Amino acid sequence: MIFEDFCRTPQRYTVALLGFGRANRAVADWLISRGGSATVYADLPIEAALCEQYLVRGIRFAPVGIPDELGESVLVRSPVIRPDHPAILRALARGGLLTSETELFLAEAPATVIGVTGSDGKTTTATLTARLLEAAGQRTWLGGNNGTPLLPRVCEMRQGDLAVLELSSFQLMTLQKPPAVAVMTNLCENHLNWHTDMAEYTAAKCRIFGAHTRLVANADNALLREAIGGHVGETLLFSALREWDDLPSGRVYPQGDRVVVERRGVRCTFPCLDVFRLPGRHNLENLLAAVGAAAPWLTEDAPRRALADFSGVAHRLQYVGKAGGVSYYNSSIDTTPTRTAAALAAIGCRPIVILGGRGKGLSYQPLVAALQRHAKAACLYGETAAEIAAVLPQDFSYIRCTRFEEAFSAAAHLAEVGDSVLLSPACTAFDAFPDFAARGDAFCQLVKERIKHVGTEGSDPRRGGADEHYGP
Repeated sequence: MIFEDFCRTPQRYTVALLGFGRANRAVADWLISRGGSATVYADLPIEAALCEQYLVRGIRFAPVGIPDELGESVLVRSPVIRPDHPAILRALARGGLLTSETELFLAEAPATVIGVTGSDGKTTTATLTARLLEAAGQRTWLGGNNGTPLLPRVCEMRQGDLAVLELSSFQLMTLQKPPAVAVMTNLCENHLNWHTDMAEYTAAKCRIFGAHTRLVANADNALLREAIGGHVGETLLFSALREWDDLPSGRVYPQGDRVVVERRGVRCTFPCLDVFRLPGRHNLENLLAAVGAAAPWLTEDAPRRALADFSGVAHRLQYVGKAGGVSYYNSSIDTTPTRTAAALAAIGCRPIVILGGRGKGLSYQPLVAALQRHAKAACLYGETAAEIAAVLPQDFSYIRCTRFEEAFSAAAHLAEVGDSVLLSPACTAFDAFPDFAARGDAFCQLVKERIKHVGTEGSDPRRGGADEHYGP
């Protein structure tokens, strides 16, 4: 097989790297370490210093983006490049090989791989899984869609290690070898501005498991239950809500201060919920998924030790600080309406929420009930401001702005002592920022500046900062 031979002797092949983000830079490093080389084709400009760093190591850079014809025998796509790109299809028709950093890692890693995917909660669940395993004394690696490619670390791994790999639908779309353990946190509409439809998105997600994969999945998500219905391997269902009489014996659920795992006729309990700090049912589900994935390696006390000092992952309901008696929370990762609805339900107050950015082709209707029930008001900004405003009821207060900074200023000035401001945009950041993390960092910086200006206590009577106001 050409893929296996390429993994053994990559220097024998001509390689095209389609895109040069973190994943394909990791592939370039792997190729160089094996005596190979590649030509980079990128539609987006690459910093001159980065090009120079790789040019001196034998990597070539094409002067334009992806051409109509690619002559290389192996194509390595960045996750954001669709596998049905016309140039890719023509190369495959001539007998070329299409692969990715994810597929190369799964083929090369000696570690047992736990893959984590889902529409929401991937990063938190993957992080929790890794922490649980480390607390149980396991040598563990964490990476993937969280921004840390693991392919360059393969040479450091050994048999018996565990690798927790966060996987997006973009990465999964062409996956050939599923991981040994697969976690699916949930399934809902997402990335429909990139995927052709929900069927393609669902099919991509389901590539994370195969016939021999131990699958850990959310019993409370109807779309997911339907999608995994044909899985013939071991399935472990987790639930924060369900009655268990109608579910199979493999299950994970909360009971008092414990997480209970029933698997293959054995019942294990892990006391830890009394020290779990992350708010909301969705975070409880993330923990149940992580315990289900890690269960075969856990000791009884490992979860409690792992969670005792765990306050969450940045940009996920992250408490930033208090300015003028107003608390600020950064949940910039919330790039879908359903995720924002979950954040609003979890935060435990009626915040002024900042919404907007660039859409994913999703309906904003799921926001309406959550905003009415859990939010005091909303400040809208960016490309989707008008689209979100169109679904809001007349009796809900909102302010419509143009820029992100204006939306922050409007929320800060609207808030009174005791209120909270929540960044939970329900959209991507790509209209104004490189990614959600940059948007969250900008929010945190604005909070710091406001703390300097008004202090941590007292109210700020000033109002304004928006170009339009609608609602009562």
